[in-house]
Amino acid sequence: MSAKSEAIERAAEALIAARTEGEAAPGPQTRAGVDRAFARLMTLAAPRIRYFIRAHGLSDVAEDAEQACAIALHCAIGRYDPRRARFATYMAWPIRAELQALRQRLRGGQRGGSARAGVPLSLDALAGEGADGWLADPQAEAATERAAADRLANAAADRLVAAWSARRRLAPGARGSHRTDARLAAEEALVRRHLLPVEAGPRLCESDRHIVRRALADIARHAAAG
Repeated sequence: MSAKSEAIERAAEALIAARTEGEAAPGPQTRAGVDRAFARLMTLAAPRIRYFIRAHGLSDVAEDAEQACAIALHCAIGRYDPRRARFATYMAWPIRAELQALRQRLRGGQRGGSARAGVPLSLDALAGEGADGWLADPQAEAATERAAADRLANAAADRLVAAWSARRRLAPGARGSHRTDARLAAEEALVRRHLLPVEAGPRLCESDRHIVRRALADIARHAAAG
């Protein structure tokens, strides 16, 4: 593993640890820690992000593409299982998926191959990373292939819940105390678990069922409007 790939692994571990701490003790300080850890990961991933943007023919909308890649990294951290792949390999899948979705929104039915056909890519872009930083680990690639559909579905669920949570935090009276922040964080986690459940969980109490029903209705309404 190259030094830069190793740095990405360590940055991903630091971000996961910061997110875990933030979930255990939500507040401005832990949120700032998550933001710093995410910024560090984005900085280290920037050369690969630029490479994927060029490869998908999106250099003319680089700012939008970089935002899509930031969303992809955010979702990748939330779904990452270090037992199945290195993060430097794993993150390529959600990044590609977000860039493909962006290209589809901007350019309609243009095929992936034709969209990239005229984009020159240089091996110089890879030189700084070392070969092992860019070539896929065959075992990791096979594992990520098997779970690709689940990851894309979960990435979409993450985006929907994040948007719902943002609307809740902007609602009148939703800002202020640490208690309010903790309640909103708990509701976000509750809704996320039930938006795309993997297996049946314990029966919800009536108040939790009301929160989930209300959230799903709001998510569906905004998805339909969009």
